[in-house]
Amino acid sequence: MKKRISIFILYLAFWWLLFILARISFLWVYFSETVQLPVFEIFKTFIYGFKLDIAIAAYLVFVPSLFLAFSSFSRSKFIKYFFHTYTALLLFFCTVILSGDLFLYKYWGFRIDATPLFYMTNLKATTASVSSLTVAGGILAILLVSALLFLTYLKLFSRRLNDLQKNNNAILTLLPATLLLFVLIRGGIGISSLTTSTAYFSKNQFANHAAINPIWNVGFSLTESDDLQKKYSYYSEQEMTKILAPLQQVNGKVINLLRNDRPNIILIITESFTAKALEATGGKPGIMPQLNGLLKEGVLFSQVYATSDRTDKGIAAVLAGYPSLPGSSPLKYQKLTEKLAFIPQRLNAAGYRSEFYYGGTLDFANYRSFMVQADYDKIVSDEDFAREDLKSKWGAFDHVVLNRCLAETPDKETGFFKTILTLTSHEPFETPYPTVIKGNNDESKYLNSLHYTDAAIGEFVQKAKARKWWENTLVIIIADHGSRMPGNSELGDKAKYHIPMIWLGGALRVNDTIVKSMASQTDLAATLLSQLHLKTEDFKFSKNILSSTYIPYSFFDFNNGFGFQNPENLSIYNTVTNTYNTPGQGNQSKTEKQGKAYLQSIYLDYFSKNR
Repeated sequence: MKKRISIFILYLAFWWLLFILARISFLWVYFSETVQLPVFEIFKTFIYGFKLDIAIAAYLVFVPSLFLAFSSFSRSKFIKYFFHTYTALLLFFCTVILSGDLFLYKYWGFRIDATPLFYMTNLKATTASVSSLTVAGGILAILLVSALLFLTYLKLFSRRLNDLQKNNNAILTLLPATLLLFVLIRGGIGISSLTTSTAYFSKNQFANHAAINPIWNVGFSLTESDDLQKKYSYYSEQEMTKILAPLQQVNGKVINLLRNDRPNIILIITESFTAKALEATGGKPGIMPQLNGLLKEGVLFSQVYATSDRTDKGIAAVLAGYPSLPGSSPLKYQKLTEKLAFIPQRLNAAGYRSEFYYGGTLDFANYRSFMVQADYDKIVSDEDFAREDLKSKWGAFDHVVLNRCLAETPDKETGFFKTILTLTSHEPFETPYPTVIKGNNDESKYLNSLHYTDAAIGEFVQKAKARKWWENTLVIIIADHGSRMPGNSELGDKAKYHIPMIWLGGALRVNDTIVKSMASQTDLAATLLSQLHLKTEDFKFSKNILSSTYIPYSFFDFNNGFGFQNPENLSIYNTVTNTYNTPGQGNQSKTEKQGKAYLQSIYLDYFSKNR
């Protein structure tokens, strides 16, 4: 009996210690963040992470423990073979998740959860951000670590399992002990069970993230994978409407920027362009000199903020004026996207012909269905380019796609709406031209890729100026989302979401103009369509920036929270702990209430459209 009990205790300790080792590895890999924490705060990551660590260990131990208890009636070697096989598979599974978490955290800024599953529909696109050598090295590392852990397990358990004897009385102790694992799994005997928020204890988000158990986080987020189950309900609907009433825009006089209301339109959605890299918006000089120079010929919207941090969320915001929920994407929900209003859809109804150009695959994150629903007449993606043009990990480089669009826009063409989605400034930041921004770290590579795409857009504009249609063409450049670089903006840092929006072209009646109103990426739809005197009522979350009654504010979300700001205030709210991240913030200020009410209104709209 003692041998079985010792195996039970040791097996639980084995998994718990594995997760302790994983946390130490995380703190070591992100040492530059760790050293900024007080020593006691580092220690607290283990204290607050304990419940999640021991809970997931109990999950993993439960089934083997049942087998161990009921094997008391037999001397069969089956229990040994079962333990070996079960442990080998779980060690491999856990190593994959823990390794993926270590790699992805620097890019995503949150611990791994169910989010990657949404992007796994196309493996080539999913792994395009990393080199083949990195992928191969990662697989080899996972296999080696898994093997090392399994050998450690064998050293500890093989002899003990082999020596087990029949003992009918052992079940009397082991079965109750196994059932008590449910207490660890739930985190106690209280009314509420464990959630990820258990690990949150600090105002420093990195410390909170270090306390989270990645295996637990994946499992918990899978049970919550339908984001519509996360009820963002803070007020009654009547109270929510009352709180949001001051933000409702009424019809006002519109500042007209165009020579006429039917210009040709070229919309360039740029991958990861950040205001931090454009000199005119307070960014580093010399990174995007072409766009900075072109501003004298057009209009800069200097205070635009992206709604989130991924391309799939960004294209929903730009093309449909639709925001996302924390950690989610509108593109996940087919029923929802089928009911959205889209810019190309409205322009087609007004007599335009719409085309979409992208150098990557559309079989990723539901891009293809979204573009079809948006009603584009023509869609060009990687499968439409010659093989020799697909030299980037993601597909075709930006200058190739921009040139393709130009080549397919003859001088005589009119009444067109063309959308170009760039991709070169995505990890791994490959460029086809010699390096301009020197350095081999991620930030230097990122800035160099921005410099390349800036040059490609500059060349595109210069060539477009020679076309007959230029004099009646509006070019809009807006980012899909911002970036943590340059610098290292945290998830809740508004600088990460600050993006440039630029209007150019012969169709403009003004130039060298800056619109300083704070705005959201979602506001492009209402602003553009209003310039064309087209209806905008169906774009519920989009406002006309150029209206005399415009109310400046913006909302952005991230994996476990959101930011809501107006020109005077910014509130950052954590939807896991239901707390504000900024010291001194509570629940009573006008901005804070509006932020929560705004998130609730998005949730309710998601829910109603997804029925």
